[in-house]
Amino acid sequence: MENGPGSEAKMKIYELIISRYKELIEQNEHKSVSELRERISPYNEFIRKLNERLSEDLKPYEYERDFERAVRNCINYIKGIENVEPPVSFWIDFETMDKLKAGDATDQALLLASLLRSFGSPTAKVLITKSRKIYVGYEWRGEQHMINPESGSLLSGEDVQKAFAEDPLAYAFSDFYFETYGD
Repeated sequence: MENGPGSEAKMKIYELIISRYKELIEQNEHKSVSELRERISPYNEFIRKLNERLSEDLKPYEYERDFERAVRNCINYIKGIENVEPPVSFWIDFETMDKLKAGDATDQALLLASLLRSFGSPTAKVLITKSRKIYVGYEWRGEQHMINPESGSLLSGEDVQKAFAEDPLAYAFSDFYFETYGD
């Protein structure tokens, strides 16, 4: 958006429009867990191209040898996306998020899970806790790992279990997996 005369007034008008049509926007943007699962796609054309970009230093890529480095590359990529929570429920597709370098935690988690799946992880999934915190989890060589898409921090092993002891899981899902926990 431009920073010249009237840009502050334009911003106020945009805020007014969002405020006035918030309910309508949120109705149209509501997604069920099934619809969210559909967004996780290791086969999406954009994800395939992004995988190529992120694995340039891993050629030829071999899952057993290179997955940990691929995870680091994915985390570094996600850290480059600013966490922006819009004033309304609003989904941003992966290409737009890449272009804007901005997205909310859920969109970032869906993108990260798609990337991990594209690098061969059969266990990569989005994890949502009872307090609505969102993470991406996966298993690697018998150990649980969890990435916070907002910060890019990675927890492993017992640290994952401790995090969920304090804030238990509510849901876990991927493109071919769904589980609900507790009540």
